[in-house]
Amino acid sequence: MFSTKFTTTDDLPEPSPNLINQVIGQDEAVEIVLNAVKNKRHALLLGDPGVGKSMMVKAFGELLENSGHFTPYTIISKPNLKNTEKPMVELLEGNVIERIMPEEKPKVMRQPPSMLTLVLIMLGFILVTQFLLKGVPETQMLGIVATTTIVGTLIAFIILFLAIFGATKASMPNSISPADLKPMVLYECPKRPLVRASAYNTTKLLGDIKHCPLGGKPPIGTPPHKRVILGAIHEAHKGILYVDEIKTMPLDVQDYILTAIQDKKLAISGRNPNSSGASVETNPIPCDFTLIMSGNMDDVSNLRAPLMDRIDYKVVLKNKMDNTTENRDKLLQFIVQEIKNNNLNPMTYEACCELVKLAQLLSGSKNKLTLRLRRLSNIIKMANDIATGKELSESLKEFTKNGALDLDDNVGESDLIIEQLSQGDKEAGKLKNVVNKITGKASKSTKKSNKSVDELRIELKARISDLNAAEGKLKDKKPIELSDVKRVLDTGIYSMQKQVAMDYLENFKEYKNIHPNGEPTVGVIHGLAVLGGEGLGDVTRIITKVLNAKNPKTSLLNITGDIAKHSITLASALSKKLVSDGTLPLKGKDGGTDLSEKEIYIQFSQSYSKIDGDSATAAVCLSIISSLLNIPIKQDFCITGSLDLNGDMLAIGGVNEKINAAKEYQFKRVIVPYSNYKDVINIEGIEVIPVKTLDELIPLVFDIQ
Repeated sequence: MFSTKFTTTDDLPEPSPNLINQVIGQDEAVEIVLNAVKNKRHALLLGDPGVGKSMMVKAFGELLENSGHFTPYTIISKPNLKNTEKPMVELLEGNVIERIMPEEKPKVMRQPPSMLTLVLIMLGFILVTQFLLKGVPETQMLGIVATTTIVGTLIAFIILFLAIFGATKASMPNSISPADLKPMVLYECPKRPLVRASAYNTTKLLGDIKHCPLGGKPPIGTPPHKRVILGAIHEAHKGILYVDEIKTMPLDVQDYILTAIQDKKLAISGRNPNSSGASVETNPIPCDFTLIMSGNMDDVSNLRAPLMDRIDYKVVLKNKMDNTTENRDKLLQFIVQEIKNNNLNPMTYEACCELVKLAQLLSGSKNKLTLRLRRLSNIIKMANDIATGKELSESLKEFTKNGALDLDDNVGESDLIIEQLSQGDKEAGKLKNVVNKITGKASKSTKKSNKSVDELRIELKARISDLNAAEGKLKDKKPIELSDVKRVLDTGIYSMQKQVAMDYLENFKEYKNIHPNGEPTVGVIHGLAVLGGEGLGDVTRIITKVLNAKNPKTSLLNITGDIAKHSITLASALSKKLVSDGTLPLKGKDGGTDLSEKEIYIQFSQSYSKIDGDSATAAVCLSIISSLLNIPIKQDFCITGSLDLNGDMLAIGGVNEKINAAKEYQFKRVIVPYSNYKDVINIEGIEVIPVKTLDELIPLVFDIQ
């Protein structure tokens, strides 16, 4: 299956540390988009979920980070003293944090002095006055004291008045404190950036102005330049802006991105009209980036035409690759990468082969391998969880009786457990010695030693941490087996749709009136369908009755969906044509059939899941022919296929799931379109018959004597 033979993935070389080498099956897309990034061209990646769109962009960012010369830059926000609602945002090249200083320093009044300061000033004034009055005669003392008191009081009043007036002025709305003048560093970019943003998060993508509950103006509120939030389009300047899930991108956001692409700069304004930031808008900020967007194929309709015109490269990623040895080796490389990147246990050769078979099944063909690798990654992780086995607490329960350790009765059992845990591990000897040492003491304690079992129990509990570490090593060594992978696949826990289908089959299969390999019956045939897009196959019993009526018409019972109605109408018209023309190699048991006197009733019996569709055309056509000509249909087969008006069998989907359903119900044969036969993966246990035309079907399905 692979070009090399190995026991476990530990025998294989380490995966490449470069992300670009870890992208699987998208060589052509990688080359195209890499060329786009190198030449600063915008690109759009389209493809199914899990084919590697995000990983490709991450790899491009890694290459971009290490390529060419890049000058670091810093984006700062400064107050606009002429208009505070228009803060200034600048991009400064190089390491410029130490150069960030306010350009203007307006005069700011001092705060009023405190009471302690005034008291100290008055005490100082009194002491100085007392010193100066020592040599003054007593007759002049009273006048000098009065004059000094008046002058001192006047000076104190003037100082206090000016202080209070200055504080009032400083508290006026137009005053600015030094702290409000300090520039705000919004973003430092030391290397070429790769910025990822969600299409639906407008604030993250385009930036915003924070809301200030205090009005947003000094001295109480936060100044506008400190409330600026840069958007991803600004942070991606000189780098890559990656926008995922374009289906959720609002139309107004597309207009902003279009403006940024054209002008290479975009201003930031408040996004919420009820916020205090709604009136704030910055100057246009540089945003010269390379845009890469991604989404599913049906997401393109959400993009506006002007934006689509600015996208240079539109790349559709593959969801399948050819099933060749080279590509199977690539799938093996992916398995090794997932094990390494997620620190998982190694995987055996047989388990890797099972994942390749699953990749075939998910691709819908034995000649293809799926590239929706996220599903395989999830299965590997879940299989690893199963492979790690039971927790230490579960193992310790085997040492206990009624929740308490009993060392006398469990010495042999503990040896057995440790022997099982220690198989294949270098720490086996150490681990076994620890337990033997304790259990040996326990045996002696009941006979010769003075130590009680309780004391030995405490000693054993002290070794639990050693056992835990050793068991952790053992779990790390235990590989992921084929049985672990099959357990994940059998439970269907990796797919919600498969679990729903399994639940349906479990609840309704035993009640379905399907009897494989029974007696030939007129108008009864077994068709095949698939439950859900990634679900399980199921068998549907189709019954047709032809009744006499004055007003002939076709009545479709239990038919849902436009495709189903169209298909049954086509099958009815084809069967009427073939019977009326007499071109079929069949002859009715009742002689001629007058269709003008017949009504046709078609029932998809017990089709609770609404699975009837285009692939039932062949089955319905044969059922109608059987009823019109009164010829029994064999009951040992199931059939799937679409017929055109010329009677040619057309390809259908889910052929392997349908064949597995026929096996599950124990039918002997299954008929499929010839063009689908190359997609069949496993034919063991059932005869698979490919057919090209309706003429080939006749001898296979009708019981002609």
